[in-house]
Amino acid sequence: MKTREIGDSTKEKIINTAGILAADMGMDNVSTRAIADYSGENIGSIHYHFGGKSGLFEAVALGAVHGCREQEFYGLIESLDESSTPEQLSNVVRVMVSGTITDLFRSDRPIWHSQVIYQLLQRDDALYEIFRDKLMDPKIEAMGKFLRLLNPSVSKEEIIIHTAAIQMPIFSHANYMKALLKQLGMKRYSEEYLQTLENTLVKQTQLLLGLPQD
Repeated sequence: MKTREIGDSTKEKIINTAGILAADMGMDNVSTRAIADYSGENIGSIHYHFGGKSGLFEAVALGAVHGCREQEFYGLIESLDESSTPEQLSNVVRVMVSGTITDLFRSDRPIWHSQVIYQLLQRDDALYEIFRDKLMDPKIEAMGKFLRLLNPSVSKEEIIIHTAAIQMPIFSHANYMKALLKQLGMKRYSEEYLQTLENTLVKQTQLLLGLPQD
């Protein structure tokens, strides 16, 4: 048991270091040497636990998307049907926006998670596939079910547009975190700021979809 705990701690330390460096420098610009130096581990440990840089960054990607499943949102979507009231549908918007903001900024997740997630959005490789399979596809599928209750003829393009219109301002707050926090004079987004961001996106979406504002 003690050996396993040491091994797990080493893996977590390497993943966390790789994530921090990736958030700061970009995933493609981080070397295994830098990860080893900053983590205090040796390169052999990286190869032992992950098989190399590729396996390590798959673990980083999985770590970043893990927990960003917004179970409350998906549960609400499953409970909806044609008899759902406008107020119930309006509440889904609040839960979706609040869930994403909480996942990225309100939880005790490392800051690098949100910045790595934004980087995954822009890739075209196995790391993007992790993001797509674990996060993007389930979100778009759930959004499709939600929007079809409002408009049965909604197109796939419209579903993606609505999803992006809601999510991208939040992800942008991750990607441009350093610059925005500098402008705000904060070390992390305050709860007041996050609540204002949430309320703005919720009201915009509710208005656009013709739903009552909460």
